[in-house]
Amino acid sequence: MKFNFAKVGSLSLAFFVFGALNPVLSQKGKKSNEKEILKMGFEYLKDGETVSEIGGIDLVDKGVSSPTELKADLYSSSTTGDVGVPKNIMGVEDPIKDDGGKNYAGICLYKPGKAAVERTYITIPLKKDKEDVTLKKGLTYCVEFSVSLSESSKFAVNNIAAHFSKETPANGGPGPIYTVEKVMKGQTNKIYSGFFGWEKVCNIYTAKGDEKFITIGNFDKNEATQFMAVKKPKDSEVDQLAQAYYYIDNVIIKLVDKPEDCPCYNATPPKLETTFSTLIYTKTPELTPKMTPAQKIEAHIAYFRFGKAAFSDNAKEMMNYVIGEMKANPTMRIEIEGHNDSKEDSAAEIRSTEIKGDEKNEYEDMDRQRVNAVVKYFVGQGIDKSRLVESFKGAEVANPEIDEVNDDEELKDAKNRRVNFRIIK
Repeated sequence: MKFNFAKVGSLSLAFFVFGALNPVLSQKGKKSNEKEILKMGFEYLKDGETVSEIGGIDLVDKGVSSPTELKADLYSSSTTGDVGVPKNIMGVEDPIKDDGGKNYAGICLYKPGKAAVERTYITIPLKKDKEDVTLKKGLTYCVEFSVSLSESSKFAVNNIAAHFSKETPANGGPGPIYTVEKVMKGQTNKIYSGFFGWEKVCNIYTAKGDEKFITIGNFDKNEATQFMAVKKPKDSEVDQLAQAYYYIDNVIIKLVDKPEDCPCYNATPPKLETTFSTLIYTKTPELTPKMTPAQKIEAHIAYFRFGKAAFSDNAKEMMNYVIGEMKANPTMRIEIEGHNDSKEDSAAEIRSTEIKGDEKNEYEDMDRQRVNAVVKYFVGQGIDKSRLVESFKGAEVANPEIDEVNDDEELKDAKNRRVNFRIIK
């Protein structure tokens, strides 16, 4: 019996050593609770520390920090005022009850204009118990964290992401972190616009083999970030600021055998269209006797809905005026200049990751789609195509009619989704 027992024990030990040296075998053999690499709920503070002011993320134990000059925030139910829970300077939110359910963090992911550099991030070292962890090359990890938009936000955004790195990124330097390396966004990369309650940002990540830190934030420039204006709840007591500020809780990383083992990854993704603005800007030009024919034509602009080249009644009125002038002046030639907004470009990028085979990307080249639709309409109304010159400007030329002070972001975008008409001399 003793001999047999010793033989089985040696065999077990040999199998254990072999498994430890073989990451793939280890991955398949671990129990589910052993696969959890990280679970950070921002619950445990350094000895003797209490949260008393904004910018306190460094008070969290286990090496949690902000990697840039501007610091992320920590909110706690053990205090009140600016950094309290559930009520604080940014709004009201209850913590997630898992793992204590007393604290959560907060970061700024977007500000428009010159304030775009004022972003904050949270960096967490990968640790299991007290041991440092490095992700294993080629293995698959389920990564998730929960977000809630604060009532202080005038905007909601996409591109809420996790960045993996070997070292702490930025090392306390000023400005945002822009990178596409080792970045994991949510499965749909949608705009997260919910004020109350938590939504998961979740996806799978295949490790490169040197990742020791995870950083939460927005790693894309403003031009590549899709955003939408939001109205704060009627009963909110906080002032809205020109920002997208989110509460963050429960950052979790688990080792999985295959993508299907990541529960939130398997959730049915919402349609991309649900995040789009439905606003179509309309304007009837005011014509005066002093205006030249060229000025009158240029005053007629056709506007479009997000992601669409279909004509509103107002757009048809604009086009019919130009067509009437062309019929009255048979030698007149017109430039048809198409535009789109930057968020349509972002939508095209997102859709490109979803389509398969020969499927059409319906959001690609919206400026070209609109010009093509207008040309087809003009030709259908009897205008020879040789009298039409097509021009495509994309999102690079903003509408000069935009009021930078009084127009909100949704209206600015709506004014940019347009087709302009000009007489060719």
